[in-house]
Amino acid sequence: MARILFKLTWFSSLILILLTGCSTDESDKEEISHRNDLVLGASARDFLSDEKFTALEIEIVYVTGFEPTPEALSNLKIFLNKYLNKPDGITIITRAVASPNFGTYTLEEIIAQEKTNRTSFSSGKTLSTYIFFADDKSVDSNEDKKIIGKAYRNTSIIVFDKEVSEMSGFSISRSEIQTTALHHEFGHLFGLVNNGSPAQTPHEETEKSKKAHCIVDGCLMAASIAFGSSPFSYLEDGENIVDFDEKCQLDLKANGGK
Repeated sequence: MARILFKLTWFSSLILILLTGCSTDESDKEEISHRNDLVLGASARDFLSDEKFTALEIEIVYVTGFEPTPEALSNLKIFLNKYLNKPDGITIITRAVASPNFGTYTLEEIIAQEKTNRTSFSSGKTLSTYIFFADDKSVDSNEDKKIIGKAYRNTSIIVFDKEVSEMSGFSISRSEIQTTALHHEFGHLFGLVNNGSPAQTPHEETEKSKKAHCIVDGCLMAASIAFGSSPFSYLEDGENIVDFDEKCQLDLKANGGK
């Protein structure tokens, strides 16, 4: 039985910590609060609260033929409004691009396509997020562990939509898999688990490869979800979408979320 794996990128995070962790100048702090190349979880409170940013703009770039479904985008907006304090609203902008022809995506190629395609950046009271829907799979994906999404910087997500398309079928739709991937990866941008939003009670996976994921069965922030006789069965009606468990919700509220 195949499992979907939600992958967290630690390599890029380590490099970014070394580059940004030394400055204490106040002007540098202001600049850093608007940067998009920081460690994963660094902007958790910026997402959750309205202290710095009162609006959120999401730039979704997709390779032609691998666009997010309208249902996934609608679900995403409902999900974000549920947890984020953004009184000036949440805007989603989508556009198509040609394939970069990378084949399977490495981390370096993921970062390269963002440098080429991203046009929306945080400014003023608006926080910006970049999401790329890729035309191929992760280089780390295999038959036993299928990676459908990755949050790799403080405001950046990739969805491996070719993998999503191949996994969708009679029992689970493409919209439902896209929805779960987007919500889970935003959970990492929100600092879950214990990676920017401090855990209020212990519920983080202790295994190194599963760090920043939740140990609670059925939680959106679990490290993987299996198909068949699995938690995914309750997505089949198209309405009941997997969500954060109570422990994750408590962490978000404690860090400025709803």
